[in-house]
Amino acid sequence: MQWQLLFLSVAPLVAYMAFWARGQARWAVGAAIAVAGVELGYNSFQLQMLEPFSLLSFVLYLGLGSWSLRVRDDRPFKLQPVIFEISVAAVLIYYYLVLDTPLLTVIVEEHLGLHELLAAYQRGYATVYATTLSRSLPYLLLLHAVLTAWAAWTASTWRWFNIRVFGFYIMFTALFLGERLLGITS
Repeated sequence: MQWQLLFLSVAPLVAYMAFWARGQARWAVGAAIAVAGVELGYNSFQLQMLEPFSLLSFVLYLGLGSWSLRVRDDRPFKLQPVIFEISVAAVLIYYYLVLDTPLLTVIVEEHLGLHELLAAYQRGYATVYATTLSRSLPYLLLLHAVLTAWAAWTASTWRWFNIRVFGFYIMFTALFLGERLLGITS
């Protein structure tokens, strides 16, 4: 299973924070760009294809990081997760509404390899969960993008980091558990 895909775009932020906490803001942006490049290479190698979400993440880190370095302000860099989440939400909505394909189901089954780890009777549940999340996750991503944008522009760097990383996984877990507790299956 390709577990690293569950934490896509987080390792560059951790690298950024490691340098930023030492007072090296310019090095922090550079480290994030470098780690995003390594993440793209690793994910593409593991999947034996150019991994599109990692590519998008890297391009955004590179572009927004370069902008931040040029203007000597890390706020444009901090918008990477915002643009990334809006883009992923748009892709999920397009696949679900236009192509009638729950993209998370394809990702979970073909790229993450979750079905290989599950007993046969559990595979149907995983497919249902991925299908319902394909429909609801875009709205969570958009909400989280708004919160992250607010934090990027007005809050401290630590608050922004916590909202971006931990806030997302808390919101995702709440969505997943909420759908399970409410019995949402279609």
